[in-house]
Formats: sequence, structure tokens, C-alpha cells
Amino acid sequence: MKIENYYLNLNKINNLQKEDKEQIHKYYQDMMHFYHDGKTSISQSLFNTLFNHDYLVDIREEKINKVLS
Repeated sequence: MKIENYYLNLNKINNLQKEDKEQIHKYYQDMMHFYHDGKTSISQSLFNTLFNHDYLVDIREEKINKVLS
């Protein structure tokens, strides 16, 4: 997992209610802190949660889609 290749999908997050937005941001912050602290299994779990619900965007995939369109 290369966390630096992903960022929050703000378009999706902006459509959420305030409490949900705050929770997603908290998950993202926690993921980054756990990753930095070397607790990769916890970080991976948070990453999977965010990614599987489309709250994370892959920079490389986005660039490829722009080139192909």
C-alpha cells in the first residue's frame, strides 16, 4: 500500500451530513497517523474501509483516466 498515491474524495465527502464528514476525516487522520507510527495493520484496515466505500481516490488511476478520455 502506498498511501501517498491516494487522497480523500472531497466531492463525495461534501455530499455527506456534517457528522459523517467529520467521521470520514477522523478515519483518514487516524489512518495517516497509524501509518506514520508504523502500525500498518491498523492503517491498512482504515484504508480498506475508506477505499472500499469510494472515499479515497488513486492519483495514478485518475491520471490514466484523464489521458484516456
